[in-house]
Amino acid sequence: MATQSKNLAYKAEDVAKYFIYLGSKQVVGDNKEREGVTNLKLQKILYLAQAYFLAKLGKPLFADPIEAWEFGPVVPSVYHKLKKYKSNPIIIEEDKTKILEEDKETLKKVWEAFGGYSASRLVDITHAHTPWKEAYTSSNKEISNKAIGEYYTPLLNK
Repeated sequence: MATQSKNLAYKAEDVAKYFIYLGSKQVVGDNKEREGVTNLKLQKILYLAQAYFLAKLGKPLFADPIEAWEFGPVVPSVYHKLKKYKSNPIIIEEDKTKILEEDKETLKKVWEAFGGYSASRLVDITHAHTPWKEAYTSSNKEISNKAIGEYYTPLLNK
């Protein structure tokens, strides 16, 4: 049974595991080596997925806060759980998440849009967007769902 109702957000850790799983399914080259996802890249994908859910669906994907760090948006709860991997790819072979199928389909679309970008390109993209810029220059550093929703809603609903 899935863990999200229409009004209750997932844990960011569960969403992260699903994106890692999607990244682990990608095969690189003739040797069938799995690519995986680095923590840095994952952080940007989580942020962009949250932006999509807020702008298109009017609800947060996860309740964990997002902060503006030097290399872009970061979900600290996920970052700290995965920092042991440093800049190495993280692999998850099996999807054990309890995310609703309809939400998985939406997350797949986010992955298809951004999963092919390098971590450094995703840093550049998120650095160019107002929510990160404003939070990074403030003393608070948290990027509010309100700021994310207000910025991305007009962009995604054209």
